[in-house]
Amino acid sequence: MSPVTSASIDEYLTRTGVAIGNARETPAILAALEVYGYDDAVLQQGQDLLDAAFALSSAQRQEYAEQYGATAALNEGHAEADRLYSAHRQIAAIVFKNDITRLGTFELNQAKKQSFSGRLTQARYFYTKLLADDDAITAMGRFRITREQLEKGQSLTDETMALNKTQQKEKSEAQKATKDRDAALDELHEWMSEFKAIATIALADDPQLLEALQFGAIP
Repeated sequence: MSPVTSASIDEYLTRTGVAIGNARETPAILAALEVYGYDDAVLQQGQDLLDAAFALSSAQRQEYAEQYGATAALNEGHAEADRLYSAHRQIAAIVFKNDITRLGTFELNQAKKQSFSGRLTQARYFYTKLLADDDAITAMGRFRITREQLEKGQSLTDETMALNKTQQKEKSEAQKATKDRDAALDELHEWMSEFKAIATIALADDPQLLEALQFGAIP
């Protein structure tokens, strides 16, 4: 796990950019660092690590934004699908209360599943069986439930299943993006820790130049 917390990442990357930039652009600092092997080529290595960390941090934010969007869409879709399924299920339980076979076939003799996946699977099974039974659909018409309404319920259930797959995909991508970002931050942190130590030695006699690097506290 990166030693840099999420709340401090932006500040850390900014301070790192200032340190590397000022080291490269201030002749006196660069000259002092070169004595210890930190020439512009070595500082470019730090800049490359910084650029990679910044890019991966931005990518991680985008992935989480996409995950949050997918989750919101899933919650909205599931709420609509479940509302319709619950109504159809309750009406079917009334219509077929004396039909032992259909109560079993449509799983009306079982409690409504409480888990997210269980409820979706149960709803999909309910609509599949009911829509394959023309006489049952006719019976549902007693309460003005039509085939079209049942097909809408089935469609909303299918859409929710698709939204769930998308949300899981976005969640996985966001987690991977976080892992990649943290790995880049770890690498940058290691480089910066050594750079700070060398700079402190190289600029020991000129604290004002050291201050120009604005290291602050490296996490």
